[in-house]
Amino acid sequence: MIRLPQIGWDDLKLPGFATRAIHGGTLRLAVTGLSRSGKSVFITALIHDLLAFPRLPARLPLFGAADDLAARVTGVEVALPVAADIPTFPFARNLRAMAAEPPHWPDGTQDVAEIAVDIRFRPGGFLHRSDAEATLRVVLVDYPGEWLLDLPMLDRDFAAWSADMLAMARQEPRAEAAADWLAFLAAHPPTVAHDELVAERAHDLYRGYLVRCRDRLGMAHLQPGRFLQPGDWSDPALLHFCPLPPGGGAGSLGAAMAGRFAAYKRAARERFFDRHFRRFDRQIVLVDLLQALHAGQAAFADTGRTLTEIAGAFRVGGGLLARLFGARIGRVLYAATKADHVPALQRDHLRQLLATLLRAPILDADSRGAETAVVALASVRCTEEDEALLDGRPTPVVRGVPLTGFRQVKFFPGTIPIKPPEAGDRFWSRPFFAMPRFQPPRLDPDAATGIGHVGLDEALDFLLADRLR
Repeated sequence: MIRLPQIGWDDLKLPGFATRAIHGGTLRLAVTGLSRSGKSVFITALIHDLLAFPRLPARLPLFGAADDLAARVTGVEVALPVAADIPTFPFARNLRAMAAEPPHWPDGTQDVAEIAVDIRFRPGGFLHRSDAEATLRVVLVDYPGEWLLDLPMLDRDFAAWSADMLAMARQEPRAEAAADWLAFLAAHPPTVAHDELVAERAHDLYRGYLVRCRDRLGMAHLQPGRFLQPGDWSDPALLHFCPLPPGGGAGSLGAAMAGRFAAYKRAARERFFDRHFRRFDRQIVLVDLLQALHAGQAAFADTGRTLTEIAGAFRVGGGLLARLFGARIGRVLYAATKADHVPALQRDHLRQLLATLLRAPILDADSRGAETAVVALASVRCTEEDEALLDGRPTPVVRGVPLTGFRQVKFFPGTIPIKPPEAGDRFWSRPFFAMPRFQPPRLDPDAATGIGHVGLDEALDFLLADRLR
């Protein structure tokens, strides 16, 4: 009697190499944000919570919930360095900072850095064997948000860009911060013969104006971005320019500045945008919208303009990135950070406010086939919910330890609007408390137990879950 081999259901399904080919691969996720929005903290928390996910999926309850991802992820590991010529993101050092006594926040982003995480998972569906696994490598690319501001410059000429920058500098509240620079330009018109010392002085005064706009006024639209965060810029002479009024022929200050503007754009494109942006699959942009609100009407409007220009650059199909670099970023997530600084009832207000600011570019992106989303996010939650009496009424507040303190304090940030208040609205005349900086919670860097957060699971679900099905 001839015995036929027993054939099970697994024998009729795809072999393991086919499963790995279909579901594996690499996803490059770019992380950036406007100044002091928490990029380094976001990447550190994301990796720490992913490492804990196979054992403690409850840390990220919304991550892949619709696809039962918690039951299918079998392991997560930090991979070897991604590229020998790109610095590795300092994940371990950042964890040590938040585990110190007292804990402190890690240093901010100074240049491009990368780190990769391998996520092993069993794909869903009936085509795959029960023991089949695939690995998705997620490469996280960290870069300074200031560099985003150079994107809208790349398809502008020096005259048009200068006219825009000068018009902004002559309006309050920027005019006072720009006074020294504008006075220098008045004494050194673009028609004078080029003098390198004059060019350097003009650049230094312009950069000082940008720094004051950022640090004193809370402004965000500050170009060029590398004037504030140069990174590894090997030729500083390329930075010695600034906006100028029209005028000046060959050999003039105006001609020299226009030439350096063009050289700067070429260098920025070759060294960063061509090299990195062309390879990005997805992007998250972090925004400290609370700080913009507290900085006042002018700073908030400036932030809105900046976000609109950045969002326009990320459009899929015909957007600036596609036109300049052939880039096809499939998904863009905008996140209003420090959501733990407002009570839970107001976090959706924060999300709606950011969504309203970006309504026009998001609608345009949707019409072109882009996928975008907006979340309220705290990568590391450093407050707790509480209540306080304000004007005799119990009011939800948050409670945390100030960065330079030892005891918890209660904080009420004011009412968060769901749409940008109009000019002259009473909102801008109401007193605000100064935005505090809270200490991070103490954590064990070796336990991989995850970090408390607000909305990180929702962000991961949008950015990664579809590639883990």
